[in-house]
Amino acid sequence: MTTHLSDDLRGIEQRFKKEIEPYRSDLWKYCYKLTRSPWDAEDLVQDTLFKSLAILAKLHRPVKMKSYLFKIATNLWIDRYRRNPYTVQSLEEEIQPDRKSTFDFDIMDHLEFLMQHVTPHQYVSLLLAEVFQFKASEIAGMILTTEGAVYTNLTRARSVLRKAKERQVTTTPALNPVPNATLNTLLNGFRNKDPELIASVLSENVTVNIVHAGIEMGRDETKGNSLKDWKEVVDTQHQIVAEYRILWGKQVVVEMERKLDGDLYLNNLHLIETVGEEITHWAFYCFSWDLMKQAADELKVKLNATCFYHIF
Repeated sequence: MTTHLSDDLRGIEQRFKKEIEPYRSDLWKYCYKLTRSPWDAEDLVQDTLFKSLAILAKLHRPVKMKSYLFKIATNLWIDRYRRNPYTVQSLEEEIQPDRKSTFDFDIMDHLEFLMQHVTPHQYVSLLLAEVFQFKASEIAGMILTTEGAVYTNLTRARSVLRKAKERQVTTTPALNPVPNATLNTLLNGFRNKDPELIASVLSENVTVNIVHAGIEMGRDETKGNSLKDWKEVVDTQHQIVAEYRILWGKQVVVEMERKLDGDLYLNNLHLIETVGEEITHWAFYCFSWDLMKQAADELKVKLNATCFYHIF
């Protein structure tokens, strides 16, 4: 039986989450800038937290938590790049040596251009230095290089970034795909505040990932836990509005509340996978505070899930 071990590990995980809480939003923003996708950023954050907790048990000296988390995220991202490398395009430019930034425009607007014209280490060095204000000596430790190499990376990346100054970036609007019968049942379950209707389209062996909070195995466990908790929350709310959207390239169920003021407030985001007419995998993100804020902005609604800010 693993009950006692699971209880002990949950306690350790809660302590760890409290330790990293002050840095979680910065970590998510960094992962977002690395991946350029809110969904991929959320995956990278989760992988970073899992790996950083596991490695802590093997360390015998104290670490600076923010630098430690960023180092894990950086190395995970670079490892993924090595498995799926992109081609760095040449760019004619005049490179002027500098150790201090002179540009005054938003790096975030030019990430795609940067990714096309600088190496992963140059890209990471620029983000860590300019956006997150790490020192060159700290960056060198994170990416396992020298301080001089960091300055070289920054000089190159800043020069490329100046070339991007006039580049305009457009965003892809959220589209409204047509749901199938299973999704229609799920949407009606949300709208009617009916957990039994939602459960009716779940596979008996469904896997439910409450991102940052836990995993449920099987329909019965889901009915007795997350659906029960969901019912208690929505019964206190006004009208539930559920829509099927394409958000940042993924099909997602958007769950909102229309309050008495007439405005929509985002409750949750749900990603599902189906086999036949049953949902076999379900992930939802109400505890993913930074992702939820980004989604509310993208959907042009307010955020309702303020009570879910903490992940412990």
